[in-house]
Amino acid sequence: QISISFLEVYNERIKDLLDPTSKEDFAVQEDAKGNITVRGIQQRVCAREEEALALLFEGNMNRTVADHTLNANSSRSHCIFTVHVTSRSRVESDSVSISSKIHFADLAGSERLSK
Repeated sequence: QISISFLEVYNERIKDLLDPTSKEDFAVQEDAKGNITVRGIQQRVCAREEEALALLFEGNMNRTVADHTLNANSSRSHCIFTVHVTSRSRVESDSVSISSKIHFADLAGSERLSK
């Protein structure tokens, strides 16, 4: 199973880019096994690569941007697009599953206005 989450960090606040109207106060937490998660962030299941790409485009449209002298659509935030992968053994009967995450991060630039 593949699922996607997409979040933005702007002014030290977390925003769910796949649910931009959410008013939830998201928090980063660590579980007993040392896994880091963001409580309350939405994960959407994808059956195909095209669905994941559509979520990337959807979330990107919800990012915080503003203009300045060097860039008319400057990203003002950091964002993390996460692909969650869960696989289960087809051979073993006890439903052993392995979960993995791949994080893609876009860090906000620090354009120099003195150029």
